[in-house]
Amino acid sequence: MKFTAFLKKLFGSKHDRTVKKLLPLVERINQFETEYQQLTEEQLIAKTEEFRERVRNGEKLDDLLPEAYAAVKNACRRMYGRTISVTGDEIVWEMIPYDVQLLGAIHLHSGGIAEMQTGEGKTLVAIMPLYLNALSCRNCQLVTTNDYLARRDSEWVGFILRYLGLTVGCIQHDMTPAQRRAEYAKDVTYGTNSEFGFDYLRDMGMARAKEHLVQRDHFFVIIDEVDNILIDEARTPLIISGPVPDSSHQYDRLKPDIEKLVRKQTQLCTELVQEAKATLSQEGVDDDARYEAIMKLTKVRLGLPKHKQYLRLMEEPEIRNAVDKQELQMHSDQYRGLMQEIKDTLYFTIDEKHHDADLGELGRVTLRPDDPDAFVIPDLATQFADLENESLTDEERRAKRESMQKRFDERSEMLHNVSQLLRAYCLYEKEVQYIIQDNKVIIVDEFTGRAMPGRRFSEGLHSALEAKENVTIEGETQTMATVTIQNYFRMYEKLAGMTGTAETEANEFHDIYKLDVLVVPTNRPCVREDYDDRVFKTRREKYRGIVEEIRECHERGQPVLLGTISVDVSEILSRMLRRMRIPHNVLNAKYHQQEAEIIKLAGQRGAVTIATNMAGRGTDIRLGAGVKEVGGLHVIGSERHDSRRIDRQLRGRCARQGDPGSSRFYVSFEDDLMRLFGSERIGKLMERFGLQEGEELAHPLLNRTIEGAQRKVEQHHYSIRKRTLQYDDVMNKQREVIYARRREILTCEDTRKLLFDYLDTSIYERVRMNLRDEKNSGYPFDREGLLKWLQQTFPIGFNDEMLEVEPGSFTVEMLTDRLLKRVEEVYQAKEKDEDPEAVRWLERQVMLAAHDKPWQEHLYAMDNLRQEISLQSYGQRDPLVEYKRVAREIFDELISTIDDEIANNTFRSATSLRALENMLAAMPRREVHREAAQFDTAGATASRQPVGAAAGQQRLSTNSGEGGPPKIAPFQREEPKVGRNDPCPCGSGKKYKKCHGQ
Repeated sequence: MKFTAFLKKLFGSKHDRTVKKLLPLVERINQFETEYQQLTEEQLIAKTEEFRERVRNGEKLDDLLPEAYAAVKNACRRMYGRTISVTGDEIVWEMIPYDVQLLGAIHLHSGGIAEMQTGEGKTLVAIMPLYLNALSCRNCQLVTTNDYLARRDSEWVGFILRYLGLTVGCIQHDMTPAQRRAEYAKDVTYGTNSEFGFDYLRDMGMARAKEHLVQRDHFFVIIDEVDNILIDEARTPLIISGPVPDSSHQYDRLKPDIEKLVRKQTQLCTELVQEAKATLSQEGVDDDARYEAIMKLTKVRLGLPKHKQYLRLMEEPEIRNAVDKQELQMHSDQYRGLMQEIKDTLYFTIDEKHHDADLGELGRVTLRPDDPDAFVIPDLATQFADLENESLTDEERRAKRESMQKRFDERSEMLHNVSQLLRAYCLYEKEVQYIIQDNKVIIVDEFTGRAMPGRRFSEGLHSALEAKENVTIEGETQTMATVTIQNYFRMYEKLAGMTGTAETEANEFHDIYKLDVLVVPTNRPCVREDYDDRVFKTRREKYRGIVEEIRECHERGQPVLLGTISVDVSEILSRMLRRMRIPHNVLNAKYHQQEAEIIKLAGQRGAVTIATNMAGRGTDIRLGAGVKEVGGLHVIGSERHDSRRIDRQLRGRCARQGDPGSSRFYVSFEDDLMRLFGSERIGKLMERFGLQEGEELAHPLLNRTIEGAQRKVEQHHYSIRKRTLQYDDVMNKQREVIYARRREILTCEDTRKLLFDYLDTSIYERVRMNLRDEKNSGYPFDREGLLKWLQQTFPIGFNDEMLEVEPGSFTVEMLTDRLLKRVEEVYQAKEKDEDPEAVRWLERQVMLAAHDKPWQEHLYAMDNLRQEISLQSYGQRDPLVEYKRVAREIFDELISTIDDEIANNTFRSATSLRALENMLAAMPRREVHREAAQFDTAGATASRQPVGAAAGQQRLSTNSGEGGPPKIAPFQREEPKVGRNDPCPCGSGKKYKKCHGQ
């Protein structure tokens, strides 16, 4: 470490070296800008069209950068002093880019992240790379954290882009598709990540015609507050849901039992704490009695880690260290049996670090005393195998299998519901993770403190919270389209971002997004003073210390911004300030509408503002008159966040552009961060410093220890996000295939040709599936099986004669072409009496419908598979490997199902009854009645093997088949399936069937 510091001092940091390389480019920009000062206004504006023409003639954007940036800087200079209207307010333009802002803008164009401190003008920086990339005539986008900032920035700095001749749009939540399409058609579009993401899902997954698409492409995007969007929000996917017809949850019915269980556990833990406390308070306690007392506290940690009396007892360093040591010992292999014995004495166990709850043996007996097997999940694989050996008819065997499957589903669902209710009661707190508004459970973003109406916790947890809070349990939903934030933004050809805090997450940005972070120097030196943390034993003492410091600042007129991590804490501190008659503003999830206005006033003399840690990002806090003389804005953190980056963001709210400012964090040993990740080291420090109740500590060593705990949490969260992304990458590849097929259907001009490509593939695959050994069977394929499928799929009079082939001359391609020719002849006859335009529309709808329903069922299946796959670890198998294997099998089935569905509906859809009648009239008379009957039973013949949850579940539980006709073993591919009409992987440019698919 010392040698690294020496090298850094000698050669400068990586950021210093990068800045040094970019400085000559900054000089060129300034030289061009000096020349542009001699131009007339019309000549400067004409530069935009000149640049565009040069791009059309092949000049690269990189070569245009100095001139383009100079044009933007000169436009800012010419606008200086002018008044513009921004969200209803009149604002005087007073910004001309500094050299450090040019550095940030250069790095953004190269596809990187610019870390710039609060107040350094990131909003202005973004318009330079947006202007340059918009010269390509492709849509460029800027992503902000909320609708207000998107509208504000599009009107404020967008004013410069409009002055230079570009069009600027803004996406807002309440816009219609037509309005959105118009905004995306502009050169630059502002909006939030969720609006862009949901528009993509609606375009790719739900649009029914080319005219319904709103987005143009995914070319260049800059993400403001990139750490918040690409890291904090990356764990929550964007999901468009639809209602589920049959809701299977049991939360209402199970709620009374779970409440009873929680009360019993609370009572048990209270008794354990009191007994342990009584023992440990005695003098001269022998080792055995002390061991029993510590063991009781260890049980409480497993059963109710937030039990108030237990937390109070854990304030004693000696007791905390003993419990930590005991728990660590029990997790070792040597004491695995002891851990299980302890769990069996509890009703349930809580894993606070991993946010999980597990029903114990005592809880199972309490919930179902008359049914010891109620919570035992049946082993379907064994039961199905045993069933095959029983002497039963096919109907009896099928009925038994359905009964076994039903029992498996019911028990799995009940266990899942119980677990979610336990999590709701023991891990999720009102006013912390969620709030109640309008009789609804509203999620509170753990990083921003903002309410997120419309979003729901996944896997039934939201319904469990609704049951807990006695609000209306909204119907369960089914995913119709979904994408993660990570994979959505990785679609862009060029991705860039800016924030005040990115360096601590530089590795994650590089590993997942291939983005390099550049720390841009400040325009003026930062003079903020960061005081050592103040550490207390209890939250109560900590809150008193915070309020006392606020009182002192308020009396001398120094404004204070108090950052909290939850609604609950902000309201506790607000009540304490009211009792002391200190006027203040509160900004949390309940008052988010006034966010920008409250934050703007936070720098006025004597102002006190309580806000969640990241509230007001994107809004400058300007100091009022006389504030600099009293030390500037003072920022107080009510506790350390899990992430160092969030703490840095809070500190960064003060001392902008060389203003004075200061910051301090308050910590207690009851804080979640300290309890979960810093207990052992902190306990030793408590003993070392001899901290007593009512006393506080402040020491650089404590700061380093706390940051060490934060690093542990950051690494834990990063591993979760990376693992989640590995799973979603599987889903993303499948999504790309389906959405590419869907987009081709929407945009293709010749729908008839595309339709017959799908029919060609479907027939080819079915012929291939029916192949058999000609030497042993006397014929190269199963004529009966293939004919049955053809007659069910195409009600056009297929007969046995059409499947005759000469010995030795058979190929799959030859038979496919013959059968497809027959389909084409009848199709041509069917469409003679139809309107050509209507036929093309119908072809498009047939293909789209065949994709949409199976795809939604597939998403449901993949959700279930993702939940169940973790059980594979018990069999010493990597769940991710198993997930990839099963996911590929299910997806291959999905593609076959889609192709077959298109084939199945081709002759069951028509623009008029007359067309159907003519098609029937063209068939041989003996076929008419049979084929006409198939139109009446289209629903039955159109049914396919389900692509839903059972498909994935069956692969994990058993390989045995259902009753009825034997299934053909799926063809195992080492590489992804190549369709007959896909481009050949050899790179020839031909279709696969015309190249290596012959």
